[in-house]
Amino acid sequence: MVEIGELLGILTAVLFGGAILNFCVKFVNRKWVMKLPKESKFKQGYTSVMKFLVKNHRFFGFGAAALMVAHVVVQILFRWVSITGLVTAGLAVVTVVLGVVMFKAKKRTPAMLWAHRGSVIALIAAFVVHVITRI
Repeated sequence: MVEIGELLGILTAVLFGGAILNFCVKFVNRKWVMKLPKESKFKQGYTSVMKFLVKNHRFFGFGAAALMVAHVVVQILFRWVSITGLVTAGLAVVTVVLGVVMFKAKKRTPAMLWAHRGSVIALIAAFVVHVITRI
């Protein structure tokens, strides 16, 4: 069961990484890719990848949240309760809730977007601490 817990943690991180790529690919697109000519093969390929990631951003987030819940349950039942893991899970829940609120909102405010992004930054920091310390 320990291996399953670790696998669920890795898969959670991969899916959250896929969701986080939404911001990264948009940033790279604004700064560099949009300046390339329309005929550029790189631009066409990049645009296809970007559209896929942006279109499926919420599914990456929901999938990561579901796997995170499974990871927490397996870790609690078969290993131990990790304080840094619980903090990371809490920040992940906050991030997902903010994402759902933005998705359901009729009018998105910049504050909502910055709160969501801020929670992602805190989530990344907590995740790094969780992986390094494992306490």
